[in-house]
Amino acid sequence: MKICAIICEYNPLHFGHLYHIEKARELSGCDAVMCIQAGNFTQRGEPAIVNKYVRSHMAIEAGADIVVQMPTAYSCSSAEVFALAGVKIANSFKNVTHLAFGCETENYELLKEMAKYFATEPKEYKEKLKKYLDAGNSLPVSRQKAIEELIKEDNVEFSEITEALNILTKPNNILAIEYLKALYKTKSAIEPVFTTRSNSDYNSADLNGKDSSATAIRTRILSKKSVKSIKKLVPDFTYKIIKEEIKHYGLPDQELFNNLCSYVVKTSSAEDIKNIYDVSEGIQNRFIESAHKFKDFNELLLDVKTKRYTYTRLKRIVLRLLLKIDKDIVGQIYKMDKLPFIKVLAFNAEKQELLSNVEADTNIIIRNSNVVKNPNNIYTTLADIEDRANAVYNMLLPNSKEIPKFAPDLYTQSIKYTISKKKK
Repeated sequence: MKICAIICEYNPLHFGHLYHIEKARELSGCDAVMCIQAGNFTQRGEPAIVNKYVRSHMAIEAGADIVVQMPTAYSCSSAEVFALAGVKIANSFKNVTHLAFGCETENYELLKEMAKYFATEPKEYKEKLKKYLDAGNSLPVSRQKAIEELIKEDNVEFSEITEALNILTKPNNILAIEYLKALYKTKSAIEPVFTTRSNSDYNSADLNGKDSSATAIRTRILSKKSVKSIKKLVPDFTYKIIKEEIKHYGLPDQELFNNLCSYVVKTSSAEDIKNIYDVSEGIQNRFIESAHKFKDFNELLLDVKTKRYTYTRLKRIVLRLLLKIDKDIVGQIYKMDKLPFIKVLAFNAEKQELLSNVEADTNIIIRNSNVVKNPNNIYTTLADIEDRANAVYNMLLPNSKEIPKFAPDLYTQSIKYTISKKKK
């Protein structure tokens, strides 16, 4: 059996995602589609519009066969960490033969060229990159400026120079490069499957009918405080699932989340912040200074913000501080060949016989009975982070009088190598 993997957030799942799942199955020729999905918090450093189990339900309705979770420690990190974690999860499954992702260019060979270049980091590139980073620019800007300078000096070879520069200005191209880098660095046998996005820029806050981005759809829900406002912007099943979830639990309370973030910054020492992944160059001192000046969390972040430390990057840092995600556990993603466990969020019950052939070279968590014997330190650290993420997320649900009975992430049933025993 062959499986095509998709690394995703589905926050929420819209028509573009539906199209992508269909194209992934078609172009890969695989028997099944696996979604590797972020948990309750996203790469933007924000709570997802609905929880991870609800979003995995959407994925199954959209045609996915199995949904597994990317640990929160990695899903709320940089594009490089997000992509590397997703690829290492995909690599852990012996049946995953393809990885599908979207991009804004159809020059797929050039994407591969550029990914290999960034993965190997030639000396001249590293020197230019450091120069622009030292000048206070963000990594994406520094990378683009470094390539522009190397091209002017005729010191880099790409098959198409103009298109190479265009590629670095588009968010999905940048993420595609990270996926390809991760495949290259892990020496993965997984084949990439490219799909050109059918909808608008996923960062766009402008509504565009059925081509509206997840950002625009979330913005509409939060501003209108109503799910009805997005009924025509998403598939029917997405609308019905979100409507039912919000009816019972409500939308995550953004003001409460901001207050929790503000609290953790104001009650942390510079050393506490310094120990968080992606904190360097004294940015912890700016946090401390701003915490004394501003009550409002957004104003605090805007005061800390620099060219290099963007607003979104700072939000991720504060979320990691809130969930106690330190630099050591995030750094483990570069050292581990495989994650210590993979949690299954959902699977298509109609294809249970097909999925009985899914094999993984790690612990696969599928139910909440029994206890994993002698879990290692990385296992318990990642699982503790998930439990904290679940607890904080559930606090944000205004209509919930009790915590939803989701399967706990720590010490749950673990089955090695197969989801279920193969029939003899």
